[in-house]
Amino acid sequence: MLFNRIRQARRGASMSQSELAAIVGVARSAVAQWERKDGARPTTENMSKIALATAVSFEWLATGRGGRWISGDEDSPAMMLNFYAQCGLEERLLLAFRTLRAPEQQPLVDFVESLTVRP
Repeated sequence: MLFNRIRQARRGASMSQSELAAIVGVARSAVAQWERKDGARPTTENMSKIALATAVSFEWLATGRGGRWISGDEDSPAMMLNFYAQCGLEERLLLAFRTLRAPEQQPLVDFVESLTVRP
């Protein structure tokens, strides 16, 4: 059930409802509603923000199918980050990056890092 997956994702990221609410940009009461069996459902945009903030895959969060962690590791993520995009451009970059398969991610990271090296 969606409400359970939201709660599992939040707890797995060691976040309080207030912390998740702040990252998603909603009131804590909205997170509490999402985590109730008969509560409200988040919008698709907010589900995307929840997935990013808690490092779970959007597909798992929305449907319960697929791997839970973005890293693809079913047991545990490589690390839990409480960082999130700080602007729309960063968010677009992160969302696009996370849709790539692992072999496609490394060259992109190498390229972006090469742009930051100044002689």
